Amino acid sequence: MRGATLLFAVAAVPGVAEALGGQAATSPGQQVAASQNPFVGTWTANLSKSKRHPNHQFQSATIEFAVKGDTVTLTHGGVNAAGQAETGTLTFEADGKERPVSEQAPGVVAMARWVGSHVLETGAKKDGQTIGRGKYEVSADGKTLTATVSGLDASGATFEQVIVFDRK
Repeated sequence: MRGATLLFAVAAVPGVAEALGGQAATSPGQQVAASQNPFVGTWTANLSKSKRHPNHQFQSATIEFAVKGDTVTLTHGGVNAAGQAETGTLTFEADGKERPVSEQAPGVVAMARWVGSHVLETGAKKDGQTIGRGKYEVSADGKTLTATVSGLDASGATFEQVIVFDRK
């Protein structure tokens, strides 16, 4: 996926991977056992319930979360608008601290933090300016994950979208 290093802030959906968006609350890893974390598992994008930006279309998307304390591993896959398969894996700390993304993205830092047990917020800045934000929220019944993301894409255009995922 394009810009996969920042992918988690833009809902881990094909073709949207260009962007990433306080104070850390107690982590779900501290509140419940990792096997009970509501994010853990595989989620499939429900395109009919999602509100995708016109410049960020895709045919399908799946994300899988693994969580151990504040360490989150996100594996993503899907088919972009051109029909090409895209996959990748990203591991990050959801502790609210900004960290450099990579040497290939100079000046870019990313952060993630838990807000209670059912919300994960992410963000990215480039040279101090916010370039993306994401909020992932698991429903109370644990069946739906809603990703609300916004930011700047690779062309510098702004976007905002809501991707709804169903538990697989």
